Amino acid sequence: MALIFFDLDGTLLNNGQVVDGIPDIIDKLKKNGHTVALATGRNPNLLKGLKSQLNIEHMVLANGGYVLSEGEVIHERYIDFDTVKRLTKSADEYPFDLTIEYFDEYVAYKDDTKATYHFSEYFDLPIAKFDNKLYPQRPVFAVLVFEDQVVEDIKDDFPELQFNKSGGMAYDVNPTGDLKAEGVRKMIEHFNYDLEEVYAIGDNYNDVKMLKSVGHGVAMGNAVDELKDIAEYVTDDIDKQGVYKALKHYKLI
Repeated sequence: MALIFFDLDGTLLNNGQVVDGIPDIIDKLKKNGHTVALATGRNPNLLKGLKSQLNIEHMVLANGGYVLSEGEVIHERYIDFDTVKRLTKSADEYPFDLTIEYFDEYVAYKDDTKATYHFSEYFDLPIAKFDNKLYPQRPVFAVLVFEDQVVEDIKDDFPELQFNKSGGMAYDVNPTGDLKAEGVRKMIEHFNYDLEEVYAIGDNYNDVKMLKSVGHGVAMGNAVDELKDIAEYVTDDIDKQGVYKALKHYKLI
């Protein structure tokens, strides 16, 4: 039996909506005895009912920063508050738009160009409220930065962070490390799977390390070239039954 990790946006979701047939595919996998898990950059408060819609109980969230199995937290990692303070100071002085993903809320610290609003609208996420206060006691999973030039200009000032383009509209900013791969490894250890029994399917830059960390890495047809280059198998596009075709290729369904 296999452990299968699915990215969300660009893999199971198209513009924030579950692709037709995906819930049935997940049910078939589970009936075949496989374990199904999400591996996404989204944090828990941005799942927006997807857990029940997809019927998945095992989740690698916040690009590996928060890992849950049937409600049990098996791994968590946050951005240090001093780093958050330095980022917000940089956003104020540069200036640039910045979104903070707290454990319990998703807020626009600075949204002068409405980048956060457009990001939320595109991915069918809750619209982030504006809040330019800082809360030392609230864990921060990640922040979002939206402009390529801003990232080029500030990234060397934050060696403790990594900036990964996600969804073509923003950069996920997370603690330096292996991103989703770290969370995936924690889940694999939790279930004690052999790597050859582990699969991962994704489409974007933040999936590269994840695909490298499993026995069988699959890139969607709509994936970025960097992911396709390292994938064991490249399937069809998200709107052409790419997930189904990949699972059939490996005889998982």
